[in-house]
Amino acid sequence: MRVIILLLIFSQSLLSFSQGQVEMNDIAHENWYQSQKIKDSLILELKIINKTESIFMASFEASEKLWETFVEEQFKLKFPAYESWETRREIYGSQFDMLYFNFMKMYCDLRISTLYDLFEE
Repeated sequence: MRVIILLLIFSQSLLSFSQGQVEMNDIAHENWYQSQKIKDSLILELKIINKTESIFMASFEASEKLWETFVEEQFKLKFPAYESWETRREIYGSQFDMLYFNFMKMYCDLRISTLYDLFEE
């Protein structure tokens, strides 16, 4: 009887605290999506504030393109065997989506901090 009770308690605690890979992927995607929304709103606000400053706008557009290129190259360093979104799981397994979205969130948050610096000037 004691063994059965312990087994029930153990299985209940194990099942109630476990997370599947799909759930972790979804959480990582949602976290990245929230950061992306903040970044996009900051970009839009900066463009509205500085729309009459042509030098700023040209530099800002160039900065955005260079930032995207930088993130793409960093991604290639982090995941050198990555070929395409369709074959990602063959190489990195089911955790790739989570790793990808956490990577993208990290660089998105870094860009957000640089955008906030532009508001201080």
